[in-house]
Amino acid sequence: MSARWGWWLLVVWLCVWGRQAEAVPVQRFVMPNGAQVVLIESHVNPMVEVRILTRGGSAYDPPGKDGVASMTAWMFNEGGGERDSAAFQERLRHYGITLSAAATQDTMEVSMTTLSEHLEPAWAMLADAMLRPRADPEDLQRGLRERVAELIKGEEDADFRITRVFYPQLYGSHPYARPVTGSVESVKTIAIDDIERHHAGLFHAPGLVVAVAGDVTLERLQALMTRHFEGLKAEPGPFAPLPLADPPETGLSRHIEMDLPQTTLRVGWVGINRDDPDFYVMTVMNQILGGGGLPSRLTTVIREERGLTYGIFSYFSLLAARGPFVVGTDTKTESASEVLSLIHEQLRRIVEEPVGEGELRDVKRYLTGSFFLHLDGLDKLAETWSRIVFFQRGMDYLDKWPERIRAVTPEDIRRLARRIVNFRQLQTVSAGQHAPRQAGGDNPSQRQSSPPSP
Repeated sequence: MSARWGWWLLVVWLCVWGRQAEAVPVQRFVMPNGAQVVLIESHVNPMVEVRILTRGGSAYDPPGKDGVASMTAWMFNEGGGERDSAAFQERLRHYGITLSAAATQDTMEVSMTTLSEHLEPAWAMLADAMLRPRADPEDLQRGLRERVAELIKGEEDADFRITRVFYPQLYGSHPYARPVTGSVESVKTIAIDDIERHHAGLFHAPGLVVAVAGDVTLERLQALMTRHFEGLKAEPGPFAPLPLADPPETGLSRHIEMDLPQTTLRVGWVGINRDDPDFYVMTVMNQILGGGGLPSRLTTVIREERGLTYGIFSYFSLLAARGPFVVGTDTKTESASEVLSLIHEQLRRIVEEPVGEGELRDVKRYLTGSFFLHLDGLDKLAETWSRIVFFQRGMDYLDKWPERIRAVTPEDIRRLARRIVNFRQLQTVSAGQHAPRQAGGDNPSQRQSSPPSP
């Protein structure tokens, strides 16, 4: 290995389980400018998947400019280097390359797919988009018009409107309260200077992770990174870690009046992040309560036994500064109060009653048995390893995951439930014709209604 890559190289082995066990080498190195690169080398198919993560999502939008990060992602493949949008898109089509970016609350995520024979032009275009963006004003105006139309159309959708209320209600003044895609009002204020400033803060080598999976050798990847990415800024970027989000002190129930045949419900709390020692406990608890792929408590009680919904779910989102823990469903307007009461009942049950050994055993078997099915493609491998490295989960994360799930006890679940499931802090948002009656009585001072959709 060349001295210019002399910081370090680590090789681990990942067993991807299909019909046969295949050991896939996972190689990790650090560029002299500080960018971290991980390679999952596989020559089964002539394809390469690339995922790049860097800090700079919607939580870093300037005040009053919600949507800047999202629009910066929209502009990512609208030209680079000497090519304007039309020429850039034509070259992507010529080589069969897909290249895009997406903003989450925390990060900017770049995705690229290419045939291995086209790695050189693909990497050159990736570098142009990252390091030499065009940011032509007419392209931005086209994107802003599209975004405004999408936001206006979204007002007709219950899930869209609930999300717009739920996150501010849950996060208050924390940056996670901001809508990722912005609002009609904020998007109209975005100018090309806002896009250029945000883009300039994204691709700094320290904190940048490049994950590559597929038909490329370590030597070739190092050469591509040297040729195209040595221009990455070596100083840290401007986007600092966010303060941890605290839950609101009191719960609030809010209803959005919409002329719909069903009522949509969301309840939840501020949950945990990846660094929380109860991460694996939360994974098991969520699966028991409302996870997919296996009959959960919520599904059994509300869908199968009573037929009150076509589907009900729970999930926890792993945002860096603590993501939400959410239960959601849709039901007939006349059954919304009953469904809400049953959700509360199952939440209380997981707080008050130890999980049975048989139920826990079945959930652990499902989670550990299905885990590697999430790694059955190059795209999934690149995405998973980008997160492992970016969020510092450890190179043994995949190897240790099953045993850490198996180590969760009924006492762990009950302890975490008591910590997270606090009914005094429960946030509830519904959308439909009538507000559901709150389980256990209603406190009018903690309820609000929004007007019908325009």
